[in-house]
Amino acid sequence: MTSGEQPPETAGDTFVKADFHIHTPDSLCFGDSSVTAGQVVDAALAAGLEAIAVTDHNTFEGVDRIRDAGRGSGLTVFPSVELSTASGHVLALFDPEDAVSRLETLLDAVGVGPDDRGDGASFVKDGMEEVFRKIVEWDGIVVAAHIERWPTGFLQTKERAKVKARIHGSCYLSALEITQPQNKNLWNGGEMKGFTKRYACIQGSDAHALDHIGRRPTYLRLPSLDLRGLRLVFDDYETRIRFPEDMAP
Repeated sequence: MTSGEQPPETAGDTFVKADFHIHTPDSLCFGDSSVTAGQVVDAALAAGLEAIAVTDHNTFEGVDRIRDAGRGSGLTVFPSVELSTASGHVLALFDPEDAVSRLETLLDAVGVGPDDRGDGASFVKDGMEEVFRKIVEWDGIVVAAHIERWPTGFLQTKERAKVKARIHGSCYLSALEITQPQNKNLWNGGEMKGFTKRYACIQGSDAHALDHIGRRPTYLRLPSLDLRGLRLVFDDYETRIRFPEDMAP
């Protein structure tokens, strides 16, 4: 920070409880197509969440409905998307104030066809590393989704080991979403065999039903509830990211 800059507005000294992997009925694989945006918001609040990312498969269609339903509730909604590539799934996180109309141009850019929106089984046309680059070009944050989960986490795909290592080493990748929380410190420290780059780690519910929302939260000490704050958290993950088992009773 330069001498003339003011410190960012803080979200407080306490950790924010977040779930950055939530689906809605705009994902075709969601369990109940009758669920409303208001019910998604209510479930998030009931789980004690203060921030969520709406990450439907290959679409931003449901983002504005969730944002509208959550307005005034104290819940911050990050417009996001889960993109399916042949090398694994990718979460793209954007600022809470970002316009869906702008974000939808990313879908066109990575090759999501009209018939593929909402369908997690449909691969985008671009490769995973190119998708990373374009997300950053659109001012988003790249998180590799559920990296240890077969067959859509990049570690569990059929890609060769050197391709997986290259994906892991990408300069555009900011964080890993892990499903084995006991390995967080290994990923943080670059101590996993064959994967020596250090990364921030989060976990998320990957909710496809209301009762899944908030089941695997991450606690983030955010200086501001926006993408700037999230970038700082991912840069300073050792002091700003906690899993539930890391929190004091």
